[in-house]
Amino acid sequence: MQFPDSDFWDFSIEFYKNSDIEKTCLNLQDNYSLNVNLILFCFWLCIKHKAKLENEQWQQLIMTSLPWEEIITSLRKSRRILKRSPVALPSDFKQETSDGVSKIELNTEHMQQLSLEQEWQKMPKTSSDDTIDNIIRHNIKNYLEATQHDIALEDIEKELKTLLNHVSIS
Repeated sequence: MQFPDSDFWDFSIEFYKNSDIEKTCLNLQDNYSLNVNLILFCFWLCIKHKAKLENEQWQQLIMTSLPWEEIITSLRKSRRILKRSPVALPSDFKQETSDGVSKIELNTEHMQQLSLEQEWQKMPKTSSDDTIDNIIRHNIKNYLEATQHDIALEDIEKELKTLLNHVSIS
């Protein structure tokens, strides 16, 4: 499958390569039920565009992202079941099936990111002269509020600091 070019996807692949980033993002996903693509989106917006988003913009992005998130969550659950359950199949069949589900999951995450990037491109842009730290915190705070997560920035401060420690302007 040939996906269209995506600056957001390219950024995410590069940023996520770091094992600390991957571990932290998975912790935010598994322990706080946060959407990793939306967390990565917060960082991409800041690092590449110095863009701040307000609650209404997040509402729109979340609505765009939601159908993809439902599919990704189902695929992730299936992949994890395959990985840990004693399915009565030869191990190479089980591995091939698990690899196939992983590939579909990754493709779906790619499509979610494309839809987020395309939706953001339709929005009015506001660039900020604020610090990277403040812009990212602003975006994550508004993401949390828009999704009505019962989580404050302070609740994920450790994870946020880990991610911020790996930020570099490209």
